[in-house]
Amino acid sequence: MKSLHLRVRLLFGLLCLASGAGLAVHIVAQVSLQISLALTVAAVVGSGAVMWRRLSRAAYVEMRRRAWIGVVAGIFATLAYDLTRFVAVRVGGLSFWPFDVFPIFGRLLLGIDTPSRVALAVGAVYHLINGISFAVAYTLVLGDRGWVAGLAWAMVLEVLMISLYPGWLNLDSLEELLGISVLGHVTYGIVLGLVSQRLLTLPRRQNPGSQRPFRHASTHGNGS
Repeated sequence: MKSLHLRVRLLFGLLCLASGAGLAVHIVAQVSLQISLALTVAAVVGSGAVMWRRLSRAAYVEMRRRAWIGVVAGIFATLAYDLTRFVAVRVGGLSFWPFDVFPIFGRLLLGIDTPSRVALAVGAVYHLINGISFAVAYTLVLGDRGWVAGLAWAMVLEVLMISLYPGWLNLDSLEELLGISVLGHVTYGIVLGLVSQRLLTLPRRQNPGSQRPFRHASTHGNGS
């Protein structure tokens, strides 16, 4: 039964990677970010809605609880990630400015003629959404495993980022990018692992419902 619950959490966790998957498709396939995001989000919403409606009451409550904890942990982790990178650049006197990617995101989403401030704001929001969605995916599957698991997840994200960003952005300062990126992801993973584990272990009210993650077909839609 526990393995079944884990498979369900894993499925929903994969769906939470839609925003990052859309960016990866844009970079690899050179498809418009608007189109790639629209396609990935549409696929996720459609398949997620079908699975969500089939959840039992107990599974629904647990999934919703983990998702909200993931949002909270993701906000803290993403802010810590950006603060770490900002401090590293300022203290280290580096020439590479990691936040230059924000207006790039914004113009990819809104158009090349988007004013700088608007592009920066929209890009920053997209960056935050990515950080939160990655955190929700982690929390659904591994949220109670602690900072080691959080760090491991962050290193997976680091590998993906380093494999895609340099060629996409035509970066010259690869050593600075790698140093800042690794440091930021280490902070992100540790904060994510600690916060999600702490919140998941807080006492909670017991909720009635079946222990099965999905409703049986014969009981679907009966309001139980």
